[in-house]
Amino acid sequence: MKNRLQPLTDKEIQTVHDACMQILGNTGVSFKAPEAVEIFKRHGVRTDGEKVFLTEKQVLDALKTVPEEFTIQARKPINNVRIGGDHFAFGPAWAAPFVIDADGGRRTGTLKDQENFCKLVQTSPYLNLVAGSMAVPAEYPSEEADTRTLAACLTLTDMPLISNPCLKRNGQEMARMASIVWGQDITHLEHPVSIVSVNPLSPLSYSGDTLEGLMAFAKHGQALLISSMVLAGITGPISIAGTAALELAESLSGIVLAQLIHPGVPCVTGGTSCASDMRTGGVSLGGPESLQLVGIAAQMADHYGLPCRYGGNLTDAYSINAQSGLESALLMLAPVLSGVHFIHQSCGILGAYAATSFEKFVIDEEVCGMIRKAVTPLEITAESINTELIHRVGSNGSYMMQPETAKHCRTAFFPSQLTRKSTYEDWEAKDNGNIVGRASEYVKKRLESYVKPDMDPAIEKDLSAYVEKGK
Repeated sequence: MKNRLQPLTDKEIQTVHDACMQILGNTGVSFKAPEAVEIFKRHGVRTDGEKVFLTEKQVLDALKTVPEEFTIQARKPINNVRIGGDHFAFGPAWAAPFVIDADGGRRTGTLKDQENFCKLVQTSPYLNLVAGSMAVPAEYPSEEADTRTLAACLTLTDMPLISNPCLKRNGQEMARMASIVWGQDITHLEHPVSIVSVNPLSPLSYSGDTLEGLMAFAKHGQALLISSMVLAGITGPISIAGTAALELAESLSGIVLAQLIHPGVPCVTGGTSCASDMRTGGVSLGGPESLQLVGIAAQMADHYGLPCRYGGNLTDAYSINAQSGLESALLMLAPVLSGVHFIHQSCGILGAYAATSFEKFVIDEEVCGMIRKAVTPLEITAESINTELIHRVGSNGSYMMQPETAKHCRTAFFPSQLTRKSTYEDWEAKDNGNIVGRASEYVKKRLESYVKPDMDPAIEKDLSAYVEKGK
């Protein structure tokens, strides 16, 4: 039987590749920054105004310098994260403009929200990275907001960093602030300390601001997550195959630019493309088409030897309900089973990226933990099977009181913090299945138990002075 998580045959992989090369060579991609176009020109790439046309050889030659896997360095080395190969990582919600509270009310984000999300990440057993702008502080101008959210990440956690949006000032500021923390120019470190999301402007375009950001982060040797969000039927073809080829062409063209700037800089391909709701013109993240796109992207990334990004605990719903649960779980499980290496937006998203939620964050954490447990290889040995135990219990006995059960009862199975396994009477008497209420209480518990990670007081003082100076 065909592996349904790998939808493409070898012939179909070649067909997608050929289509992608035709798009890059014949249609071209618009790079709306003269400096970027000049970089292509200096390397013999054909251009026409802002339009860049890449040959198959130019693409494949550039991809040879992209590492198949890489490390993002954390302030605390034990938290370093490996991306690519057999490794996969979970990152939290990022850049949503609103917060939805437990009562369902929607509001703009605050710096306090960002700080609390940082504390949840720091205390998370399942997340691998922290992110700037998990909440976007509306009380500050955008530049100051980015500075303060980044400072929160660096001081309140010791996790690897997903940087603020891909802008030149954010690339430069991340380098300055991280260099204060690491005590040296981060460009000279063995590994990047951050990864930034670089988003093409579909169809087949990169904005000037995004390109300036890409160039800034690449020059500092920071990892680049170059992925499109093509809306099938609106910013891409209505066919899933066509949208997948367009998404791939957009991503590969950005990766080529990054390698021309800084050969060997880590890059991740993929996307977050989805169907459109043709009745409203809106996004349809939670449809089965998203799962089809995941499989294609993962196979094409593997074909090129590139790390891949896709998926997340994503939903179109604006509240924590059955819709958000089923969409989120499907869009998290499919990428992991398909071999995706980086799952962005793994915790907290509601409303198709429009909002974050603290309660959704901790519920999504459970999904992350369950999935990681489910795909962890089992120990299949004579000792783990233990036929002697099975023989001892026999046909009608119980394993409950066996010493092996007592020894492993607290560690053998997934320790859910939020789901209930009880009788109907117990369920009805306690909270009638109110997972939002339980999640809200769990958020409070986590925030109360948070302990700030150690940082040299002199470094923290210098970082604070930098933030205040930039106001």
